[in-house]
Amino acid sequence: MDCTYAAPSRKSRPKKRQNCEKTDATTGHTQDRLRNLEDLVEQLSETVKVGLQHNGAQHQPQVQQQEEIPIDTASQTILASSDGGFTVQSQKHNVSMALPPLEHVLPIVNVFLKSFNAALPLFHDDTLLRLIHNFYNVPYPRRDPVAWAAINIVLALAHRNDLVSSSNTNLSVEYLNKAESVLSSIVLGDTQLLNIQVLVGMVLLLQASPDLTPSLILIATTMRLAHKIGLHDRTASAHLGAVNARQRACVFWMAYILDKDLSMRSKQPSIQLDDDVDLELPSPEVFPYQVDDGCIDDTSVGSGIIATADGTVEMNYFVTRIQLSVIEGGVYDYLYSTRSQKRSIEERSHALETIACALETWKASIPFEFSAFVAPDTVSPIVLQLLAVLHSTSLACTTLLNQANAWNTYWMEGIRKYAIEGILPTLPPRWEAVVDEARQLMVLLGALPHQNRWNFWTTGCSHMTAMLLLTFNSMQRPQHDQLSLDNELVDTGLQMLDQVAEETQSEIVRSFRKTCTGLHRDAQQRCAEASVMANSLDLST
Repeated sequence: MDCTYAAPSRKSRPKKRQNCEKTDATTGHTQDRLRNLEDLVEQLSETVKVGLQHNGAQHQPQVQQQEEIPIDTASQTILASSDGGFTVQSQKHNVSMALPPLEHVLPIVNVFLKSFNAALPLFHDDTLLRLIHNFYNVPYPRRDPVAWAAINIVLALAHRNDLVSSSNTNLSVEYLNKAESVLSSIVLGDTQLLNIQVLVGMVLLLQASPDLTPSLILIATTMRLAHKIGLHDRTASAHLGAVNARQRACVFWMAYILDKDLSMRSKQPSIQLDDDVDLELPSPEVFPYQVDDGCIDDTSVGSGIIATADGTVEMNYFVTRIQLSVIEGGVYDYLYSTRSQKRSIEERSHALETIACALETWKASIPFEFSAFVAPDTVSPIVLQLLAVLHSTSLACTTLLNQANAWNTYWMEGIRKYAIEGILPTLPPRWEAVVDEARQLMVLLGALPHQNRWNFWTTGCSHMTAMLLLTFNSMQRPQHDQLSLDNELVDTGLQMLDQVAEETQSEIVRSFRKTCTGLHRDAQQRCAEASVMANSLDLST
């Protein structure tokens, strides 16, 4: 069982294939495919809705709205044309593009821009604020559905990430549903940067789910549209001013981060090939504090900087995430790619060494104040949530490379065998370092304001892996010096899983909790026996 569910990968083609009949049916099939294209967006919409329902968003509160006036928005139908190509024909349907009053929206947007968007610069501050003011000033019949979707996405992200005192994750789902209602206009309409920003925002929201299928579909669409307007190629922005060019680069790197992360989590190939990116990646020598002038480093576009609560230490979170996503791509390539399976043992060993070295270098670049163990005492709750995702992803890379992940069948079988027969499985080369990273992550996650079914899945897989690592370490080292802390962390983790299992009805969580509870009980028994034996030896001496 995997931590997250994704649609099964496409089966490889058989080496021998029957000859295809080359008839006029080919033309008919092409026409059929063109006619079927109009169904893709509808299917995408339904898939997204299923993903939301899977998260338990059945009953959603109503937010205060402006008077709802139906607006005719254009959806596009793809039709075959007489010249063998196809045309996009607009069809109008009614969508109520209502929003809360401007005086309610602006404070939320400002908090979003100063916190979440400052670290992950999806929107340019002035551009977004100008878009919002213009939207409210335009008469209803002339309102742009893509702009409406963008505002809803910002509100959804703000509520999802608890950026305002009245945050409600159900409201986040409601705003996302509204944006999704005009998905056809976003995907099939005139592709502008704003369309890509809306789609990236949707993926940010949908990735926090045990079912990655909606996110995988949307990120594929997002990357293809990003390619369409050349976000991956600096020459496509050469005629633009520095601010606009760097804003485009920011949006591309946001999509890149999600693409590589979802690829590793789902064990499916990413859409973006690194060789096809013609944008400067941040240099390892400077990435904790700045980004290369060619793509991102401009304070007016969003620097990606996070700081400690007292403002004395800063780190470029955005660049750090980009660097880690490159490593995630390497982890996928080493573990799951078809190309990797065809490499020799020596080539695979070299690839593993290269990725592991890059990961360790990346970890060493994180300022001490933003480390998982120290961050709960040095940063704000909003920054702590960002660091939780960062360090959870780091542990996922570490345990995948070391084959010590809670979802690795052989690793789990080895732990169970040790519990029954006492046969110790092969441990990772730097076992104590792996356990220490797991311990530090659990300290960080335990300091988060709260867990719920929406934010659990962004960190939950690594959280459960960390629980298992601490439990197994106590089983085979029942007198280690961090025993008391580890027991407390695992107990707290099991209580959290009770809550998540109740809220999500997730069989994955229930199954893992049952396994971990049994192993934790075994570890406590071994520790008690070791303590009794140690006391007996002390008395005898």
